[in-house]
Amino acid sequence: PGTYRPYELGQEMGVWVNNSDGVTPAVGKAWPPGDSVFPDYTNPRTVEWWTQMCLELKDVLDYDGIWIDMNEPSNFLRGQYPGCSANDINNPPYIPSVSDRSLSEKTLCPDSKTYLGEHYNTHSLFGWSQTAPTFNAVQQATGKRAFVLSRSTFVGSGKHGAHWLGDNFSQWKDLRYSITGVLEFNLFGIPYV
Repeated sequence: PGTYRPYELGQEMGVWVNNSDGVTPAVGKAWPPGDSVFPDYTNPRTVEWWTQMCLELKDVLDYDGIWIDMNEPSNFLRGQYPGCSANDINNPPYIPSVSDRSLSEKTLCPDSKTYLGEHYNTHSLFGWSQTAPTFNAVQQATGKRAFVLSRSTFVGSGKHGAHWLGDNFSQWKDLRYSITGVLEFNLFGIPYV
């Protein structure tokens, strides 16, 4: 009692995005509200872990596809515990006009470590690197062509998954904006939006 298999196995396999020390798992907050760690899908061990978790889920809950959400990675904090260090990676000289003028707003600190390097350089690949392993795991679990729907995508993600445009309101202006989004993602090689 009190254990959570995906976390325990992930911890054992060392699959998390780490703090800037490269060892301590980055801990933030996400759904359900509470402490969360973030799988590093650029790590081959994480692909093994994720595949195993998807196969075990199929034994508990019959599914035909998986919707991967909050995979930007999304975090309800600015960075993770204990906060982002004051350095040029977390606070570069130029910051685009993003929410709250912080690269770590609602995500991880840019100096967090992934298998491929700093999160600063791999942030946009987080959802992309989760989509292909999810497609392959669902296909393995179901024996059919997989259906994967992802909120975070990158150029070429359309080979393994569909993209959803995120939360919106049911108003005409939102429908109008969605048409632009659908057409733009088709330019990025994601035909199913």
